[in-house]
Amino acid sequence: MAARGHVQDPNDRRLRPIYDYLDNGNNKMAIQQADKLLKKHRDLHCAKVLKAIGLQRTGKQDEAFTLAQEVANLEPTDDNSLQALTILYREMHRPELVTKLYEAAVRKVPTSEEYHSHLFMAYARVGEYKKMQQAGMALYKIVPKNPYYFWSVMSLVMQAISAQDEKLSHTMFLPLAERMVEKMVKEEKIEAEAEVQLYFMILERLGKYVEALEVVRGQLGEKLTSELQSRENKCMLLYHQLKHWPECNALSCKLLLKNPDDWQFYLSYFDSLFHLIDQSWTPPEEGDHCTEGEVHCSVSQAISFVEERLAAEEAKESRPLRGPYLARLELIRRLRQRSCSEEQQLGEPLELMFQYFVKFGDKPCCITDLKVFLELLMPDQYVQFINRLTEAVPLGEAGEDDVALPGDTRALQRHLCVAQLGRCLGLQHALDTDGKLALIRELKIHYHHGLQFGKNCLKTELQFSDMYCLMAAHVYVDLWMETGNEQMLWQCLGLLEEGLSHSPSNAQFKLLLLLLFCRLGAFERSQSSLPLGIA
Repeated sequence: MAARGHVQDPNDRRLRPIYDYLDNGNNKMAIQQADKLLKKHRDLHCAKVLKAIGLQRTGKQDEAFTLAQEVANLEPTDDNSLQALTILYREMHRPELVTKLYEAAVRKVPTSEEYHSHLFMAYARVGEYKKMQQAGMALYKIVPKNPYYFWSVMSLVMQAISAQDEKLSHTMFLPLAERMVEKMVKEEKIEAEAEVQLYFMILERLGKYVEALEVVRGQLGEKLTSELQSRENKCMLLYHQLKHWPECNALSCKLLLKNPDDWQFYLSYFDSLFHLIDQSWTPPEEGDHCTEGEVHCSVSQAISFVEERLAAEEAKESRPLRGPYLARLELIRRLRQRSCSEEQQLGEPLELMFQYFVKFGDKPCCITDLKVFLELLMPDQYVQFINRLTEAVPLGEAGEDDVALPGDTRALQRHLCVAQLGRCLGLQHALDTDGKLALIRELKIHYHHGLQFGKNCLKTELQFSDMYCLMAAHVYVDLWMETGNEQMLWQCLGLLEEGLSHSPSNAQFKLLLLLLFCRLGAFERSQSSLPLGIA
């Protein structure tokens, strides 16, 4: 509830029991206590508002609103009444009334920093950006602090973003915001990183990328410290916008030397490299290649660069990073798209993806990593690829069901990755009806076996073997679509409901259930599933 720090005020002491009742959810006692207090102190406005809050929470909205308006019409200026009315209006979902409340307070106490700041925030909640701008400047004139000035600047930016006329944004709101910030820059009054971020946002929206680059690389850019590599990321973005490919390439190289696992910089490196090749760019004979340093402008340099990153990872005693291995596959893909024979220097994709699986197959991300590069395989390699991966999965001896099962979660994850890749390659779809039924049986066995690894999981956590259940459900759907046999659909629904009983938070189970219920026309059942799933 409202602040009650100054116990020296006798009114605070009188109001404290009502606050306590409201905080504890005892609204009826709060109303009774407020009535007692109002009999002795009829002019204690805050007590009326607290009574109104109690009435609101007991379902008597009309009485609460009438009582609150009685106080609001008096235009109170005491903190307790204002804060209590603010809480009440929020609970009533009437934030526009809070603005009127503080507009009146500001008229009565025009020099109050607190009331002006509350008024600004009230405007922000209802999206009154023009009034926010005016409130921010009024506050800055009273208390000349940087944050208040930049509140006004941000309000201009919000007017530009929300304006329906884009021309108006670029000819009035954003230029005015830019001039306001430039004034502070010239007076050397920029203090905080957020102020530099706002300046950068304005220049970027105006399309002034050169000016934005000067800001980031200048003294103001030194304040960009809250995010790791914030200046470098912004420079990279601007180099892309300006098509300064040499600088983009050189900066990517430098950043990858520091962090060879940052995928976004590999993409920037390859993008800039091939742009330079297309433009037949060559470095100058003397001096630096560009302001960021050395530039790679040939396929051979790119191959050497990637291989150096790989060699550094192989030499590490600790587990290697994924980035360089994926970068090699990405380079192969881009070279193949351009029909460059140099791709052969990097190796055979099937072998490279197998090696990647051996290194990282026990990570859940392995499937999404390799899925992107499956297009590098030829159709006649699909079965060979899956067979090789299967051989690398450490499974135990086949039991009574004639199915070899993993002994721990890492082996389970590897087997799961192979099964998902097989589906991505279409091998599951190519099976006949008997083959799909046998696959479902195997997936169910793996699913039930994997549940033992998640016995201690919370209800909000997913079971390790959930994906087996989901894949089996999708194979059931495949059979239903192919044969029209609704028995397959009912089996699928039963399996998904079983999966939900073990993983109540699995969104994929819930979404598939909703889809199937809707396909069956069981809309009431799909609605009853919403609390379990998406609502």
